[in-house]
Amino acid sequence: MKTSVRLGRIAGVEVGFNWSLLVIAVLLAVGLASGRFPSDAPGYSGAEYAIAGLITAIAFLACVLAHEVSHAVVARHEGIEVDGITLWLLGGVTRMHGDAPTPEAELRVSGAGPLASFVVGAVLLGIGIGLDALNVSALVVDVLLWLGSINVVLAVFNVLPGAPLDGGRLLHAFLWKRHGDRLRATQTASRAGQALGWTLVALGFVEFAFGTGLGGGLWLALLGWFLITAARAEEERAFVEEALGSRRVADVMAPTPAVVPEYVTVRDFVDHYLLAHRHSAFPVVDAQGRTVGLVTLERVRSVPAHLRGSTTVREIATPADQVRVVAPADPARDLLDRVVEGDGAVLVVDGDRVVGVVTATDLEQLAHRVAGVR
Repeated sequence: MKTSVRLGRIAGVEVGFNWSLLVIAVLLAVGLASGRFPSDAPGYSGAEYAIAGLITAIAFLACVLAHEVSHAVVARHEGIEVDGITLWLLGGVTRMHGDAPTPEAELRVSGAGPLASFVVGAVLLGIGIGLDALNVSALVVDVLLWLGSINVVLAVFNVLPGAPLDGGRLLHAFLWKRHGDRLRATQTASRAGQALGWTLVALGFVEFAFGTGLGGGLWLALLGWFLITAARAEEERAFVEEALGSRRVADVMAPTPAVVPEYVTVRDFVDHYLLAHRHSAFPVVDAQGRTVGLVTLERVRSVPAHLRGSTTVREIATPADQVRVVAPADPARDLLDRVVEGDGAVLVVDGDRVVGVVTATDLEQLAHRVAGVR
């Protein structure tokens, strides 16, 4: 999940959010202000309910952030590089480079988030119950009780045993420790995550079919589908890591890639380059042969058909200074995060000369080959 807006750094970790986060924030604030709060704490004005809903939505997002920051802080303590945290529609994502070095380290990193959510939830529930006993504003009490309850629910949901949830990583750590086979542990955790995802999808459709709530049913189905997709991606990544092993970039790259002059139109690029080669990414060069960018199939798709004859590849290419670059001697495992973070491809450069290209498709094919062998 890509960050749309950067908020700053917390505990040395860059934090931001994706625009999709605004959807859940608005839905949550409106739902609480128009449903939960008037029902549980009647007698307040519409403006008070609206303010309470907004504050609760912001506080909930802060709680999700605390969950992710806990992961990040413990990961850094375990020697794992943390690139940043992104909050989005379905929660938060902590982006880490590399995996936990031991099952014990993975256990600590994965357990930190749910533990933080549970502690926050318990504290908020305790404060809410205490204030209720003191006859403090019912609306304030309801805000605290809702936040406390949702944090406990968040902690419990996240420890369900299936990737990519924290519980899936806890299961992975246990199986890795027990069997000593990291790939086998990943496969099991991934398939558990897919089973959990399909269960949520089924529950969502049942809820929708029996009229217990359109929004809730669709939300469950969406969450389930996300779990299925993410779990499959984790399994595929594990196969790619297994395939890459101790190889170097030079062993997996597409060598001597065809280069495209910057003046070539998108239409000519499709006819004479894209259809003539198996690659999906091509270096773009200027009149002196210097690489000025990278053009991919996705970039071509963004150009309307009627403009392809008048648009050059230079105009749509990712600029050279924004393209991920690796050297032929670099470990092939370094490609995983760089391909995902970049434009679906990285350039392999030896000195000042482009000698190869590696795309996400290349890595996917590796994963399929390894999966077929196993």
